[in-house]
Amino acid sequence: MKFINFWTVMALILILAAGCKQPKPVEKADGSIPVKLISVSALQEAEPMETSGLLSSEQQSNLSFKMSGIISRILVKEGDRVQQGQVLALLNKTEVNAQLNQAEENFNKAQRDAQRIANLYKDSVSTREQFDNTQTALTIAKKQLDIARYNSAQSSIIANTAGVVLKKTANEGEQIAGGAPVLFISSTADKDWIIKCGITDKDRARLRGNEPAEIVFDAYPQTFSGKVKSLAEGSDAGSGLYQVEVRIDPGQVKLVAGLFAKVKLYPAGKADLVSVPVDALVEGKNDSAYVFIADGNKAVKKAVKIAYLKGDKAYISNGMSAQDRVIREGSAYLTPGSTIKIIR
Repeated sequence: MKFINFWTVMALILILAAGCKQPKPVEKADGSIPVKLISVSALQEAEPMETSGLLSSEQQSNLSFKMSGIISRILVKEGDRVQQGQVLALLNKTEVNAQLNQAEENFNKAQRDAQRIANLYKDSVSTREQFDNTQTALTIAKKQLDIARYNSAQSSIIANTAGVVLKKTANEGEQIAGGAPVLFISSTADKDWIIKCGITDKDRARLRGNEPAEIVFDAYPQTFSGKVKSLAEGSDAGSGLYQVEVRIDPGQVKLVAGLFAKVKLYPAGKADLVSVPVDALVEGKNDSAYVFIADGNKAVKKAVKIAYLKGDKAYISNGMSAQDRVIREGSAYLTPGSTIKIIR
């Protein structure tokens, strides 16, 4: 019984001692966010211009008959390859031949009349006026014959370049107006491939011609090189953009007309830029984004304008300087004014 009481007393003593012990004060938590800084690079570089366009051939033609008439034959179909000088389509020449025969008969008659009056004038039987009139009539008949012969020759469509038939807009037996397109032909020569792009007036002022270009097609994995071939001197009335033609070097790749291309043009003039890693940017949209700058132990949010991206670098044209200490790691957890702790 005494043994039980002894241990009971000891337990009570221990409980009382624990209750009388002072609580350990709670350490205040550090609210700063650990971040890492990166140094930025200042440089002068040509800011590229980005645009897009469609691949076409410089020798792309809409071929038609000069005269109206009924199509007799079309000798090619879409996708056919043709050679320069090849006959592609023919008109029914019944009417054309009749006009040519009529012009020949009129010319023959004018020749006879002119010769007869010339003989009479030599014998002083006809007047000078009659002689001059027959000579004029002969000249007119000769010109009409030349026109008829030319129209007869233009009653067929001849390929003006070696290439491929892109489109056929009419069929045999149809009545076609003079000048209405019948066949669309595109050259397939490597030297003829161009991309037609539209650029703004601000970008147009930065180009002089012959600038290098980089071209990317969705259809091909590689990047193609090219050069600015020509620059429009006036803007398009519909879009307000200035057309630029970029000649592309296809290398060993067989290109086809109509491919959509993304184009980067590199003007000769250089701009002052600052480069930072892409992952230092936050809330990017189009050419605008934000970065966090370390100002003492505080994070400051700055709006910047992106000139372009290249690899893992972003080139900034406005909003920050090379002296700014940019936060790279930890920026996703920051808000403007956050307390930061710089770590190595």
